[in-house]
Formats: sequence, C-alpha cells, structure tokens
Amino acid sequence: MRLIALRRDLHGRVVSTKVEFVKTFEDYAAFIQKYRYTHDVYNQLATNRGKENGTKTTQRQRKVLYLDFDQKDFPDLHDASDFTKWIHNKLPKLYLHACVASGHGFHFYVSIKPTCKLNEVWDLNKELVSILNADPQAASPTQISRPPCTYNHKQADGSYDYENRDNWAYVKMVNNSYMVGSKFKQFDLSYIRRQMDYFTETQETAKILDKVDWNYEALDDYPCYLCIQKVMNEGADEGQRNFWHGRIVKMLQMDGYTKSKIHTLCQEYNTKCRPPKDKKVIEEDTNRFLDTDYKLLGCYESFPEGDKHRAWIQDQCDKAYCGTYHNGAKLSLGKADAARINKKILLNKDLRTMTGNEYLIITLLDVYKDSFGRRGFRVRNLKELLYSSVKKKQCIADRLLKTLLLELEAKKWIEMIPDPKQPKKFQECRLKLARRLKEFQQGYIEFYFSIAGALIDGKITQAEYIVFITLVRNLSNGKSVTYDQLADDLNMDKHNIRKYIKKLHTERCLIVKKEYSDKGFEYNKYIFVSPESFKDEFTNDDIPVNTDDVVIQMNNELEIELLA
Repeated sequence: MRLIALRRDLHGRVVSTKVEFVKTFEDYAAFIQKYRYTHDVYNQLATNRGKENGTKTTQRQRKVLYLDFDQKDFPDLHDASDFTKWIHNKLPKLYLHACVASGHGFHFYVSIKPTCKLNEVWDLNKELVSILNADPQAASPTQISRPPCTYNHKQADGSYDYENRDNWAYVKMVNNSYMVGSKFKQFDLSYIRRQMDYFTETQETAKILDKVDWNYEALDDYPCYLCIQKVMNEGADEGQRNFWHGRIVKMLQMDGYTKSKIHTLCQEYNTKCRPPKDKKVIEEDTNRFLDTDYKLLGCYESFPEGDKHRAWIQDQCDKAYCGTYHNGAKLSLGKADAARINKKILLNKDLRTMTGNEYLIITLLDVYKDSFGRRGFRVRNLKELLYSSVKKKQCIADRLLKTLLLELEAKKWIEMIPDPKQPKKFQECRLKLARRLKEFQQGYIEFYFSIAGALIDGKITQAEYIVFITLVRNLSNGKSVTYDQLADDLNMDKHNIRKYIKKLHTERCLIVKKEYSDKGFEYNKYIFVSPESFKDEFTNDDIPVNTDDVVIQMNNELEIELLA
C-alpha cells in the first residue's frame, strides 16, 4: 500500500512529501502515527506494483468505489445521515460499507470484489460520482484518501495550520460495516452497474413523461419522414403501435443508429403510447424489426386506397414541413427484394471516382452474401449473376471483371480469399464485403434490386446507375436533389444529369412527378419503383407523368424555401 504524507505552507503549496510502501497493518499504523500531527496523511485507494510513484500504470488492484462529498457544496445536508439519505434517494439498493468524516465533508466506501481491471473500476466510479453529484476530482484513477485517526489541517478559509491543534479537524470513522464478520459482503461491478442503469432509465422516463406535444413546426431543419418523427415524440394509439414501431426501427436503422440506441429510442416511444406495452415486448419486437426486412416504410402514397396504413400515415402527414414528401416519396419495398449499399462507400469522392460496374459488384455481394452456403460467394458465382438473358452475354468481360475486383480489393471495399485447394484459379476466389461495409453505423440506402438487373441487361448505363444511387442517397439524407446539387455531388454536367434521370424514368427505374408547393413553385417528386413489377401495375394510360416532359427543374427559390 502506498502512503503519502504532505505538509503545506499557509497558502496550500506542498513544501514536504513523505512516501512509504507498506505490506502490514502494523507498518500502516506506524506511518500514520509518525506523520499525522505534522502532515496531512493519505493512502492510495489501489495497491501498488513495487515502489513506483502511484501512476495509473503502477497500480495493481482495487477493492472499493469511493465517493467524496464536500460539506460546502451541500448546504442543506448537515451530517452523515443526511448524505446517506441523499445517496439512497437516487440509488436505494447501493449498500454503503463505510463512511468517514473527513473534517470538511464525508467519504463513503462501497466494497467490491478485488479486481485488477482498473479501467472498468475507474469508469464505473466516475459514472457513480456523476449520478450522486459527488466531487468529480475524487474519481481520478490515481485518487488518494484520508485514513481515519489522522488530522485535516485545512482551515475553512483554505489555508493550512500545523501549529494550533485546536484548529485541526479529526478524521474519524462514522460507520464501518467491514467489522460485521460473516455478514460482510463484497459486490460485483455488474451489480453496481445494474443499479446505475436502473436510475438512468428512471430519469429518462421521467423526462419523457414531462414532455409536451412535439412542436415540429419550430424545427430548424427540414426533416425527412416527418410523420415517423412526430409519432416518435407523441406516441401512437392502441392498434397502431406496432406499425409505427416498425417504421421507427427501419428509419433509425437506415440512418445508421446503433442497435443499443434504437432500443433506447423505442423504449422512449413506448412510454408515450396509449397505452404503453410491456418493456420486454418492446425489446423483443425491436429485435424482430432489426433482424428482418420490414416492408412498410414509405409515404402514404406507397399504400393503395382503402389500406388502413395509408390512412394512418396520411393522418400524420404535413406536406409543408416534410422533406421526404417534397424530395420524393419512397415506396415500400414489398413486391421485390431490396438491395442495400453502405453509406460509407457513398461519399462524393467515391461516387465521383467509382464506376457503375463497381457499385453493381458491391450490390450483388450484399444481396447474395448468404446465398452460397459453406463454400461462400465465389468469382464464378458473380460471373453467373452478371450474365444478361436479354443480351445473351456477361455484362462485364472477364478481364475487366478481374481488374475491377482487384481495384475494389485495393481500396479495401471487398476481400478476395483464394481457394486453398485451387489457389491459382481466380474464379474460385471467395468474395466478401469488407467488414466496414457490413457494419452500418453510418446507415445505408435501400432500393429495388431489379435496378441492378436494368444495368446488367443494358437498359441503363453505368453513369445512370451512379446518378440513381446518388439520388437515393440524397433523399435518404434529407439532402437537396436538384439538378445543380446532383451535378455538384458527382462533378457532372447538369444537362447530363437531366438526361440520365429522364432515361431512368423511361426504363421505369423511377417515376418523376410534377408537384407544386403551397407557394405555387414547381418541383420534382421522385418515386422509386421496380422495373420488373412496373408493367404489372400500370398500363400505358396509367403512367402518372407526361413522358414528353418528365423532368421539371426545381426553381432555385423553391430550393431555398423548402430545403435550406
């Protein structure tokens, strides 16, 4: 155990330091007896490796959590009993093993099972101090404390006096449960953690219940999926709770929220529902929505007339404030498989330098990553998927395909693993998305997989595929989708952007509808569709736009009004 004795001058500057390392209680008591009159004596909370100077790296084992309350910071609390009540009002099951009156406040100790995982102890102690408003400096990894039977020579005005004994404060034990023999119990850190988590959850719930109706009209930005954000803040009625729960999870997942944060937000949403569900049910439902493709995300126009879901969404819809409605309603992906691309590979610098074929490969790898069993997805499987039944040939030649795969590997977007039995056969290499593309911390975009088929069959070009995924990305991020914006994002000519979008519309990769704002400005509304299912849903007379004039350039003033 590292012991320290400090003597200070009148103004608190250290003028003498004595340090000793002891292994027995007898040596411990002797050090205190020797220096307690002439110095302020402290012991290090953690044991020390050898006789080095008590830094983080030399500490070995810790057996306590430590709280330091300064009396002057709590004028309404007068004694140890008051401070104990203060602690138990927040953490009623936190057992306090010992309390020491330090002279100007109180120190509390919680005994934990001896551990050398000091980082975990330090982090937990810091959170505990924050919850209880104790002295944050006392949560330092190298914290020292005053042992009982010493003297605190610090005066009320902050000066130090080592001459007049009547002015010294005696450091004394108020409570000591270490002395109860067989009843003494040390706690696991997980036990303390559960109590703290429960307190935090209770506090968050109290804040939620105090909230008033969400004033979405006062938002500074122009949010996407305004209907979902409204329901998140205001709750849903019985009968609609599960529907909105799924939409909330899907929106948060696409925006890159972590699973733990999504769980927290869903529990908050549940507390505002009428009535709330059981917390365990919400946890189970959230996991189910996270692990499966939920198909009911979209504007109310995504649902047929008479569908109850359409009515529910329309009741929450406010077109004047919703970025999703004005920038383009996203249809639910209910009639075809969805493809996803991680937003990490959709930065402007990537979109400007990568080809449509490279993004096509990334798309196919995501869709088919689990479709080839134990042998995995191989180059030869990719070649089969790149074959066009329309053109009767592979859309990417073998030599170019090898070049593209090697470039994607060099950029660390994919991994290529040679077959151990046939290491020289390139087509037997196993293909995998790189780990950073499997994790969705930044979110992803989602669209009909059949769009990839349009590129494979030559119905759209690589440039048009790039424009399509950029359009989806901007809509997903609530970003402007004007021709000027897309041209700037992709470093392309604005007139080419117009041409590419018109081609995407012609091939039924998206629908472009002419809409008008409340102020009368024209703008485009993009609706994503599946080229494969489009012909089954519409006859030529049903196409909702004039094919001779499918794209209306968004007025600059409108862009400022709606998207700034």
